[in-house]
Amino acid sequence: MDGMNLFFGIVAMTMVGLSWTVFGYLMGKAPKLGIDVTGLLFICTGIEFFISLVIAVFSGIPRATAAGWGIGFGLQVVCGVVNYLQLEIMSKAMQRGPNGIVWTIIQSGFVFPFIMGITFFGVPLQMMRGTGFLLVIISLILLGTSGDREPGSSKWKLLALIAFGVTGISQCLSNLPSYFASADAITSIWRTNGFALGVLIGCFIYRFMNLRRFFQVVRRQLFDRQVWRLGVFGSSANLLSSFLFLFPGMNMLVKANAGAIAYPIMVCSCLIFFELYSIIFLHEKRTVVQIGALILCLFGAAGICF
Repeated sequence: MDGMNLFFGIVAMTMVGLSWTVFGYLMGKAPKLGIDVTGLLFICTGIEFFISLVIAVFSGIPRATAAGWGIGFGLQVVCGVVNYLQLEIMSKAMQRGPNGIVWTIIQSGFVFPFIMGITFFGVPLQMMRGTGFLLVIISLILLGTSGDREPGSSKWKLLALIAFGVTGISQCLSNLPSYFASADAITSIWRTNGFALGVLIGCFIYRFMNLRRFFQVVRRQLFDRQVWRLGVFGSSANLLSSFLFLFPGMNMLVKANAGAIAYPIMVCSCLIFFELYSIIFLHEKRTVVQIGALILCLFGAAGICF
C-alpha cells in the first residue's frame, strides 16, 4: 500500500509542478503587457474562490473538530496571505532580472518543508536526500552570486532571496495539514477555498493604504479581454491542480512516510519546464556558472525525491 501511495503521490506532485509554470509565466508576462499584477491576481483568485466555494458547499460541509478546521482550513487561509506576498515580490524580481533564474531561486524554498518534515515529523533523512539538500544550497549560493554586474543587478537578487524565504514559509503552511489526522476530514476542495480566501485577504492587506486606486485598477481590468484570458488560464490551472493533485498527493506521500519530498518533486518538474520556457520563448541567456547551478539544483531536487 505504501508503494502505491508513494507512486501516485509522486505523479500527483509532478503534475502540480507543471501547473506552477503557468503562474511563473503570468507573473513575468503581465507587467510586460502593462497589466497590473495585483489586479490580475485578484481576478484570478476571485474566480477560484467562487468556483471552489460553490463546489465545496454542494459537496457538503466536512464534519471536523475545531482543531481540524483550524489546521485544515485556517492554515490554508494564512498560507494564502503569505503566498500573495511572495507573488508580489516575485513579480518585482522578474521585472528586474532573468525570469528563469529568479524562478529557480524562489521555488528552491522547498528546502523549508523538507527540513520541517525531517525535524518535526520523523521523515527519515537518507544519504541521498541529505546530499540533494546540500546540492540545492550550493546552487542557490552560485545563482545568488553569479550573473551580470550591471547597476541594479543586486536588487533583483535581494528580492529573489526574500521571496525564497517567504515561499518556504508558505510551503510549510501548505504541507502542515497533511501531517495531522484531525485535518483529514477537510477535503482538497475546502482547502483550496481557504487558500483562495487567504490570497484575497493578502491582496487587501497589501493594498490597504490605497484601496481606492486598487479598485479603480480592478474595475478597469474587468473589461480587458487580455486580463480575462490570462485570469481564466491561471485560475483553471490552479483549480485543477489543487482539486486533483496537490492536497490528495501530499496526503498520499505522508501515508507513505515521505511527506517531506512533496515540494521537492513539485519544484523539480516545475524548474525543468520553466527553464525551458525561459530559454526557448523568452530567449534568456545563461552564463556557464548559472547553467552549472541550475543543473546542481535539479540533481539536488532529484536526490531529495529518492
